[in-house]
Amino acid sequence: MGLYEIAVIFLAAFIYGVAGFAFALLAVPLLSFAWPLKHIVPLVALLATSLNGLMLFKLRKSFAFKRVMPLLLGGLPGVLVGAYFLRHYDNAFLRVILGLVLVLYGLWGLKNPKRPFIIGDNWGYLFGFLAGFLGGALNTPGPPVIIYLTLKDWGKDEIKSTLQGFFFLLAIFVIFSHWRMGLITPEILKNYLIAFPVILIGLFSGHRLYGRLSLKVYQKILYGLLVIMGLLSFPWKIGG
Repeated sequence: MGLYEIAVIFLAAFIYGVAGFAFALLAVPLLSFAWPLKHIVPLVALLATSLNGLMLFKLRKSFAFKRVMPLLLGGLPGVLVGAYFLRHYDNAFLRVILGLVLVLYGLWGLKNPKRPFIIGDNWGYLFGFLAGFLGGALNTPGPPVIIYLTLKDWGKDEIKSTLQGFFFLLAIFVIFSHWRMGLITPEILKNYLIAFPVILIGLFSGHRLYGRLSLKVYQKILYGLLVIMGLLSFPWKIGG
């Protein structure tokens, strides 16, 4: 693992510490310039699980498992489908999906739409499946879940704790699926051990800065960067 990879992981963990999400959304496209997705996705899954576990512990008083159940039950089969895509399709196809997810998610965030209506819990199965698919294929389960939660009549702590709970539980299943398919190799485990102190420093540094910055303004900047990185993720040179 070189300095570029360490810097990317630190930056993604730092932003996660500030915003509470977007670790994989930032780490995956930036690391894809140096590593193939078959190496990046399992590694980021291991690192993201560690971050989610730490954040969930911090928000444990606001967490309710019943809020996560529809998302989780829909997400588990989605992970299997996504992991299948990761193993059997080449990087170009997966990067197109990744680019679309980042661009659409970033534009949605920049628009900052108001909640048009409130949806029931049963919608969680569909959004959970979509999140599971993206988690298994690209380790980016966030966008469907975040959209789902913006359409729920819940408070800030309830939304954030549900995010962390779902991400943590889904990530465990993602890791298991990757392990069963032989995607978690000794090299990935070695890089995980190297990167773990880096994500801890990034997480606590970002959390410390969180109280000093306007999260709303920072999220606007983040969404704009996601659009740019999504465009860069497309395999523009295919066939050239």
